[in-house]
Amino acid sequence: MAPLSDDRFGEVFRRNYPRLVGLARRVLGDAGEAEDAAQEAMLALRTSPVAERGDDEVTAWLSRVVTNTSLNRLRSRRRADVRAQVVGARDARTLSDEPGDEVVVADERDRGRAALGVLPERQATALLLRHAGHSYREIATALGVAEGSVGVLLARGERAFRRAHEEMTR
Repeated sequence: MAPLSDDRFGEVFRRNYPRLVGLARRVLGDAGEAEDAAQEAMLALRTSPVAERGDDEVTAWLSRVVTNTSLNRLRSRRRADVRAQVVGARDARTLSDEPGDEVVVADERDRGRAALGVLPERQATALLLRHAGHSYREIATALGVAEGSVGVLLARGERAFRRAHEEMTR
């Protein structure tokens, strides 16, 4: 396999990078980490045979890679948090003038990310892609499933997300 040309890489990068960063940020909630995840996906494209395929397949592949990378980072972060709690080393958060509001928002966002992190990978990926504005066709391509299966996958993912989220609020 020939390596991806600089021109082709630049074209794919310009077209996809902003959307990949946005997708990763939805998962991770951190701009810096989101850029790292998007860059990791772009670097993986350099050596992937998918780079020689059509634009739609490349875009779907990149979306899948950045979603998986982001979910892995989220799971690693969650495991690190659990370890920190076990040893009693929890970082103090800086609060604004209205600490109650900031804490509630931060806790809700953390619960949402944690609930997403316990979903089966395909369901989490489908939900993230859909909420990032991808069409059913794009989601189907990214997941390697029939387009008609996407609705069922999303419905199951939403139910599982709600259950996981509710369990975390108890």
